[in-house]
Amino acid sequence: MAKSIRPQVTYPISLRALTVHRAYDISSGMRRVELTGPELAGGERGGFQLPPFVSEGFDDELKLFYPDPETGKLSLPAQRDRFIDWPRDPRAESRTYTVRDFDAEAGVLTLDFARHLRGVATDWAETVEAGAEIHIAGPKMAWLHPEGADWLLIGGDDTALPALARWLESMPPATQGVALLEVDGAASEFEIAHPEGMEIRWLHRNGVPAARSTVLIDAVRAERWQSGEPFCWFAGETGVLRPIRTYLRKERGLGRERVEVTGYWRAPAGEELDIDSGDEDGVDLHHLADLVPPFAIRAAVTLGVGPALRGGPRATAELAASLDADPRALAKLLRYLGTIDLLTHSEAGWELTRAGGVLDDESETRGLDLGDPIAREQLALTDLLAVVRSGRANRDGRAATRDNDPTLDAAIVASEADELSYVASSFGASEVPFRLGEHVTAAGDGALAVLIGPLDADPTLTVTLLERPSRVAAQLAVLPERHRDRVRVFHGTGLDAWPVIEGTRLLVGALRDLPDEDAAHLLRGAAAGDGRLLVFETLLGIDEIDDHDAGEDLAALCLTGVGLRTRAEVETVILAAGLESEARAIGWGELLFTVARR
Repeated sequence: MAKSIRPQVTYPISLRALTVHRAYDISSGMRRVELTGPELAGGERGGFQLPPFVSEGFDDELKLFYPDPETGKLSLPAQRDRFIDWPRDPRAESRTYTVRDFDAEAGVLTLDFARHLRGVATDWAETVEAGAEIHIAGPKMAWLHPEGADWLLIGGDDTALPALARWLESMPPATQGVALLEVDGAASEFEIAHPEGMEIRWLHRNGVPAARSTVLIDAVRAERWQSGEPFCWFAGETGVLRPIRTYLRKERGLGRERVEVTGYWRAPAGEELDIDSGDEDGVDLHHLADLVPPFAIRAAVTLGVGPALRGGPRATAELAASLDADPRALAKLLRYLGTIDLLTHSEAGWELTRAGGVLDDESETRGLDLGDPIAREQLALTDLLAVVRSGRANRDGRAATRDNDPTLDAAIVASEADELSYVASSFGASEVPFRLGEHVTAAGDGALAVLIGPLDADPTLTVTLLERPSRVAAQLAVLPERHRDRVRVFHGTGLDAWPVIEGTRLLVGALRDLPDEDAAHLLRGAAAGDGRLLVFETLLGIDEIDDHDAGEDLAALCLTGVGLRTRAEVETVILAAGLESEARAIGWGELLFTVARR
């Protein structure tokens, strides 16, 4: 199923130095800052080309960089080819804001700052004067106006107003729907141009803190449901938005592709932050090595503890009956969740804390439900010691498990296709062009996802999918139905025969799970035909590696015995196949290899 009915566009990530043109108030609750500078038109930084600034989506985000509040020193990322490399020490002080407007002809970028929040960014906006310098990075992508929506139900608090105002001003004239805009009071309202069919309703908190207000969810629940297919978009404080997402997804039954609810900020769990004044330089090894939280949280998510407590407190026995769990065992799990402040217990029973609301937030729990076959794959990490000792996957391996579990196979292909959406716009564009009427032979999980754009653009483009019979259905499911009749299927694994067809051969993640010897053999077969050979792999970047990437590498190692390859390791495999390669950056600095015989 589609991730969203909003088309997606990705941009290279560029760091730019800009100058404040002017700053002024547009209401009692909103401060506007206009930025200018030659780097909006493009240029060069650190030896890399900066493209002109582009912002096509109403909620495009960018990063603003500020000096460290304590030291006063400004730490900036380094520009690389189509991406930026974040410094580790000191870390760059940055905040994320929405592009309110961009006038390319005038060279003016406009940002709005909600005043109910206090912090580095809003303090800067309140005091900054014309001529001051500020660095920005992004946007790195845009989501456009939804396609296939008969009407819109949209809204948010002050932090969402820049996006909502820009959207209302730029909507197609025939757009129908309702916009619910929450502010403190009438003095925070301002004029917004909008289509006739869009009704704007201002909601007033009247002094209630934004993180405690219910006016938005009350308005959403009271809204008359219109006929036809809706699209719903809300942004604001994370805790306030959870019941809105739940109402739209569960009670109204809308699919994920028609609901976008985004936390723009998060209020502290209590009235004050509990700051630990202990030794910050020490490492609590036992805390880092504690196995209980990940298993307990996954068990709670899989059982459905969060949704079961949605309606208020419930006793252990009642919960156990509704969750089909053993009461005594469940009581121990609930007790533990209470010690990590996700649940609280009273005479009325167990209930979610404010922080524990994440257990009933599908955007937060995604990937933790062990009913999801990909989530279950993470349990392979229990074999880590044996895998590190032997260098081989300790169980049957991912390939054999996929052959015996069509559900897992389909989930892997869909997940890879989803990940590829962030680089897909490079294919068929000037970065990776195809000839008119060209034939493409594709292999690898989700490989067809990067060909949707080229197939849309060229009705004469055709594709051959190289795949084993048991996996063809999952691969074709990635494509819209309108394109499936333009895909032929050649049964194989890539380790055996290749179809003899002139044109581009495209390998997308096809080497990922293969040992070096098998990967080199597959490349030799792919390179044997006429035409160009393109290889795209998700690479492990050693220089900028973080705990997430390193953890993903370990999980992949346990599943396949291979893990994620670095650029050097992919190039070594290509050389071992008797081939040579040239790499260039696409997407957000990902590398595409053009491979040829030596």
